[in-house]
Amino acid sequence: METIGDFPAGTSITAELRRAPAVWLVRIVGDVDIDCIEPLRTALSEATRTRTAVLLDCSGTTFADSSFLNAALQAIRFVPVHLAGVSGMLASLLKVTGTEEAFHLHPDVATGLRECARREENGP
Repeated sequence: METIGDFPAGTSITAELRRAPAVWLVRIVGDVDIDCIEPLRTALSEATRTRTAVLLDCSGTTFADSSFLNAALQAIRFVPVHLAGVSGMLASLLKVTGTEEAFHLHPDVATGLRECARREENGP
């Protein structure tokens, strides 16, 4: 797994290309806002370039603003975007903006990976 970017203490974004299922697993820990969104955009850009689905592990995300939402919605134009472990402020952001239906939501990473594998085998 590769950590991308320099972050304030307590925040990190790591990205890993998994083979089976073929998915970019991006783990987000801490706060994600306009000041540290570029590494997430970089990871999502690589996923869309390779036309590989994305599973964002949000279980460690303590805050996400509209820049997070914008980056994830931009990626949906090209690849399926799955969100795992959404809670707290991020869940509220998705609900208030009416965007929760745009994503494939999963309670945890293991469930998200199983769903990505199922979709890879059977199609959307």
